[in-house]
Amino acid sequence: EQQLPARKVNLIHRLDRGASGCLLFAFAQDTSVDGEKASCSITKALIDSMQSKDATKTYLALCDGDGIWNDVDYLNKGWFTFDNPVQDENGKYIEDCRTDFMFIASKTMPLEEGSADEGRKITIVLARPHSGRYHQIRQHLSSGTLGHAILGDSSHGRSRTNRLWKKKYNLMKERVCLHLTRLQVPATDFTDDIDISSPLPPDLKNILRNFPDLMEQARPILEEEG
Repeated sequence: EQQLPARKVNLIHRLDRGASGCLLFAFAQDTSVDGEKASCSITKALIDSMQSKDATKTYLALCDGDGIWNDVDYLNKGWFTFDNPVQDENGKYIEDCRTDFMFIASKTMPLEEGSADEGRKITIVLARPHSGRYHQIRQHLSSGTLGHAILGDSSHGRSRTNRLWKKKYNLMKERVCLHLTRLQVPATDFTDDIDISSPLPPDLKNILRNFPDLMEQARPILEEEG
């Protein structure tokens, strides 16, 4: 079986450490000067297209909560836009950070005798960020307004809850339950429209298998959203 020669690639975007999902690369041609120039042009065009208002990144998050926070039932809001400053790596607040959210399904497990009240709730949330600020989706979901930190998020989530999910549902160490399920990037001068999907990885599927009724509740909306 013939093997193709190895080729370098350029990364068009990144995922948070511990997250998963679609990644887009461009070949980095290095066989000639013209090839290198073309590679830079394609990479830059894809990065610009990814950052345009017509690009869409759809994430699926497993969150700690039941879809209701501060008497607001987010499960019945459909898609809504959340605009709230987030902090960058140095703690500086960045304005104009908007994310579209849809809370699609939730499950609350019975309280077992002698067990803690924490770690009993899970909500499936779809997120589409308008910008790519530092931990934007994670900071928005864990905010005092939405109150649904992503499971496994050690930076913005609840440590005790994360420990309980690791013990009871085999949540992997350093795993953030955030998955880029679909990536839609408009055409450039070098590439056609891109529309790719990434199925849920085995570890997230294994967690969700514990809650078949949750998946039945979520499936129609997930199919509708592609």
